[in-house]
Amino acid sequence: MASKPFKVLIVGASVAGLSLALMLEKNGIEFVVLEAYPDIAPQIGASIGLLPNGLRILDQLGCYDAVMEKAEFPVTETVFRDSRGRPFASIKDFGSVLTERHGYAMLFLDRQMLIQILYSAIQGKSKVFTSERVVTIRNKDSSVTVTTKSGKTYTGDIIIGADGIHSTVRKQMWLEANRVDPKWIDPSEENSLAATYACIFGISEGIPGIKKGSVNSVLNEHFSYIVPSGPGDKTYWFLVKNLGKTVYGTDIPRFTKEEEENLAQQHWNDYVTPTLRFSDLYKHKTNSVYTSLPEYVYKRWYFQRIMTIGDASHKFEPVTGQGGNSAIETAAALTNHLVSGLGECTSASLTTKEVESIFQKVQVQREARTQSILKDAHARQRFECLETWSLRVFARYVFPYIPKQMLWDSLYNIFCPAVSLRMLPQPKRQRSEPYFDELFRTPSSRGWIGYSVYVLYVIVATRAYRLLFVAGIKNGTWNLLHDAMRKDIFTMDIPVRRSYTQNERIDRMLQSLVTVFFAAFTSSSDEQVLQLAYFLSAILPLVAIFTVEGFRNRNKWSLLSVPSIWGLLYQLHGIGFIAPIYFLASAFSSRHAVYFSPTSRRLSTSDAAVILPAVIVGYIVPTLLSFFPIREAYSRQLIIAIWQPAPIFVVILTHIFSRLSKIAACLQNSEKCIPQNINGDIRHLDLIYQVTGIISACFHIALVLGCVVSGNNISLVQMLLPRSSFAPVANLADGLFIFFQNDYLMAAAAIFLWCWLSIWDLYRVGLSNVSWKRGLVALVAGFALIGPGATFATVWYWREHIMTGENFARRI
Repeated sequence: MASKPFKVLIVGASVAGLSLALMLEKNGIEFVVLEAYPDIAPQIGASIGLLPNGLRILDQLGCYDAVMEKAEFPVTETVFRDSRGRPFASIKDFGSVLTERHGYAMLFLDRQMLIQILYSAIQGKSKVFTSERVVTIRNKDSSVTVTTKSGKTYTGDIIIGADGIHSTVRKQMWLEANRVDPKWIDPSEENSLAATYACIFGISEGIPGIKKGSVNSVLNEHFSYIVPSGPGDKTYWFLVKNLGKTVYGTDIPRFTKEEEENLAQQHWNDYVTPTLRFSDLYKHKTNSVYTSLPEYVYKRWYFQRIMTIGDASHKFEPVTGQGGNSAIETAAALTNHLVSGLGECTSASLTTKEVESIFQKVQVQREARTQSILKDAHARQRFECLETWSLRVFARYVFPYIPKQMLWDSLYNIFCPAVSLRMLPQPKRQRSEPYFDELFRTPSSRGWIGYSVYVLYVIVATRAYRLLFVAGIKNGTWNLLHDAMRKDIFTMDIPVRRSYTQNERIDRMLQSLVTVFFAAFTSSSDEQVLQLAYFLSAILPLVAIFTVEGFRNRNKWSLLSVPSIWGLLYQLHGIGFIAPIYFLASAFSSRHAVYFSPTSRRLSTSDAAVILPAVIVGYIVPTLLSFFPIREAYSRQLIIAIWQPAPIFVVILTHIFSRLSKIAACLQNSEKCIPQNINGDIRHLDLIYQVTGIISACFHIALVLGCVVSGNNISLVQMLLPRSSFAPVANLADGLFIFFQNDYLMAAAAIFLWCWLSIWDLYRVGLSNVSWKRGLVALVAGFALIGPGATFATVWYWREHIMTGENFARRI
């Protein structure tokens, strides 16, 4: 609560104005609302759409239940229609997913209804004055004074203009600024307000064919319709039309009722649905208004003790429904900083400099977000008006097939950064996505560190290429390999098998790979066999995790969605060379905060449940068979050949097992397949990381202990770290020993960097409090104690749980 006398003059009993008044009242801050019209909530024919970012604040203010009661029908689905009213795309689960993710659905009601709800919630209604049109404003050293048309004057500490796009407060603020500091306001701003579209918006009653809980967007060339259902038998509608050019400032037209009716006649027979025309809406209207749709975010929202909020500072196209919601957000941001400023104030009241500092913080916090909303709304309106041939092609051939995950990701970027009231408790609405102000910190971009990571991965991949392939040429390994294949023998007694698939190109490739691994699998050197077993156990978690990431929904449109291709590449060219490239692609895909959101994290439960069995059957079993001391050489080579595409087998088996499990589930519940738990995948993923991590850790610990107890017989350093990669080798086995050393070394470097980046990413997006320094220490310890593969699995286990939002769930 405020501890010092302080009064806020609010001009305009708008959504922004009354929201701010209620917020101030909740914090014990004095206010006066001056409304130019004689009524607080006149019916002007306007509806308003409320979205999670606005509803969350209204919930804090105790208005949410009243809003829900008035709205009656939350939006359940959105439908996109063509010029004949035929649906070509829809999101049937829009309302349920929005509520599950963000805690609130989308609501439509009369603007009048929302204003009445806000007014009714204000206890001090005597502080709200009607028929008080502001005429002049004067800043003073420690106060600001307003004179109204009735001749009355009101004095307060600050004045807030919530009086719309044609704001009197903004005009007076500019006059004050020009009088005191002419450079404060950019003179070009007077004609910067732009309008490309105009709109007839209205409310109709008794309209059949508009499903309750639906929003219909009807796309046409250079005009469009938005038709949401309303409470009772109301239907809201917007006919948006391109003005033909973008006009500015005083050139923005204002329309008469006659012009409205003329435009309505031009569109009289437009289809809204196949059975509903625009004429049906217009003939049954109770209210309508024809107006231009200006859009702009002003450069200066304040001067000294004067500030504008809502449409007076940022105005958008109505197509995304963010006008009223953003007005509520800005009011909340102002309240937060004002309460904080009053709490920190050591004098009797805030000085003008302190007031300006508060206003500046509000604009800094809100300006970039409002600019982004403006651009999004303009782009959306251009799309719905099919302004170009490319947009028409996109709407017809691309838009209906865009994965829904992309839509949910875009909504994440709209809703999650939203402001709320810091001093009021967050309502306990069940949701899976945390808002940014509920996290440990506000998500930030990687900045220059992200680009540095890209460069480091390129360096690691380049170094790996040199150590694996250039060194193999220099030290003679590849010549020895070619000699073995040319002579068709490994030794005097063991010939090279030439046929596996009857396909010459594939057989030639398999001969090369089998020759490489046969020499290692059958080596008489215990050190070399141990090295290979350790190496293959270390990459086991990678095989599993690459598969997991390939089946994750958020990666479907990225390079990570093809784990079989990555598996083929690292079997052919070495994990040490391919892993840095894979992690580079992964680093690029995960650069945005939405990548780490709890809902984008999820896998299908049926996929997650079968990955471990697929890894066991497709990778672990073939790997173990390759080590079996089978005497018959041709059979041993065949087993090693079968092992080569093991990572691909894992992916194929995952698809097969998943399909079979879905069929079995549906057969067991023949009437309806059971819906999946939103985090039903997590226990299966836990098991994947635990099993593969433990196997890898056991090999690492056993090898370390074996080297310790063996004395000088086996050296861990000599086994894993090459002394000279370019020195000539005596035989193929020695060359391959060095190859696997470098392969392991480069893979370990790539894993270390990726684990560190993952730890830091979760810190920078606010999901974790583990800093990069603590993460670095933990990784060094993990690599030493349990090895790179097990450390990778451990980090992924921890990362998975962090991304489920468990910490967030405990805080709300």
